[in-house]
Amino acid sequence: MAKDDTEAATVANYRESKRWFSQHPELGAPGRLPVSSYESQEQYELEKKYLWRRVWLMMGRVDEVEKPGQFFVTKVPPCDTEVLVVRGRDGEVRAFHNVCTHRGCPITWEERGKVGAFKCPFHGFVFDLSGDLAAVPDEKNFYNLDKSKYSLTEINMEIWNGFIFVHLDPEPRQGLREFLAETADRLDSFPFEGSPHYYEYQGDIDCNWKLVLYGFLENYHTQCLHKTSISPLVVSQDNPFSHNLEISLSEKHRFMSLFGNPDYKPTNVGTIASKYGIALMQVAADAESLVDCVNPTKSNCWSFDINNIFPNFQLNVVNGTWYCHRFWPLSPDKMRMVTRVYFPKPKNAGERFFQEYSKVATRDVLLEDATLGERLQSVLRSKAVEHWLLQDEEIAIQHFHHVLENFIEHEITKNP
Repeated sequence: MAKDDTEAATVANYRESKRWFSQHPELGAPGRLPVSSYESQEQYELEKKYLWRRVWLMMGRVDEVEKPGQFFVTKVPPCDTEVLVVRGRDGEVRAFHNVCTHRGCPITWEERGKVGAFKCPFHGFVFDLSGDLAAVPDEKNFYNLDKSKYSLTEINMEIWNGFIFVHLDPEPRQGLREFLAETADRLDSFPFEGSPHYYEYQGDIDCNWKLVLYGFLENYHTQCLHKTSISPLVVSQDNPFSHNLEISLSEKHRFMSLFGNPDYKPTNVGTIASKYGIALMQVAADAESLVDCVNPTKSNCWSFDINNIFPNFQLNVVNGTWYCHRFWPLSPDKMRMVTRVYFPKPKNAGERFFQEYSKVATRDVLLEDATLGERLQSVLRSKAVEHWLLQDEEIAIQHFHHVLENFIEHEITKNP
């Protein structure tokens, strides 16, 4: 298909209504979603038991453990554990429970760093970078101690495209590549390694984890909730409700390619900032100039792509840079959100200014989404609304609900 034909087809598609549900009869009747599970202790316990220890979870990037001895710790609240990721002297990256095998103290209290070995702050047991118990204070006073049996508890870990994933089941039924499926195929060639520099927002939000996550699975709300922040970028006179260019639903994951307003004009400060870097959200002026693995419709009205990886990892890619979100439940009505925005390391003051500008713009949008989540949670228990009414552009929400419900039901039945 010629470029002009592709663009004409894309424009015609986003102008249409009711494009998605008709392609997915497996989701059932369009647009009805019960809300009771979003404040339910029972649902929270089901997810803890049958979900989180049975899926691959993203911990961080290999860039964070580039040299032997570099480590970081990621808390995994729904599994009541902390994961210690470290690069060994042999160059291998490993993951362990951050727990000393003597008396159960966290082996490190630091979130990240670089060490020659790990020394437990409680009694001083020393573990090498491969997790083996290397030294025990007053070792002669233990009875029949075999140090080889008291290594740190290792966790299944695999790496895809620089992303470090762990699986807390000792014997995962799927490898990481099989689990990621189409998402890995789509993004194998994306240049993630070109942007090792990041900044992070992390905050606890008083709402169920899925309430915030669902706000990242549709763009319908942008024209209203984000009216003073990113709405001008993704809403236009031609597309007033920001219909997506493409939505693709797989067995577990979701993909969305978002519209961008071709007439978008940044603020005066934004115009200056954009001279020094690739914006997190931008409009593709020339689709042919983009990296091949983004913007599948090759539309000149494109802003960015969303890859929602079950259950709690969202990977958004722009032209040459990217950002990600993780959504962790803390209780039925409290969650932790971790957002990282990645850039090439700034080489001059202009690039640093651009990244600081992007940092503030991202913060404003995240605060709007977090505030909405807390407002939603505050009225759920009123029982005034028993189900949500979803429209066609919100199909990814219904798909996520469908996947989660089926996953837990399968685990209860087949792997209790």
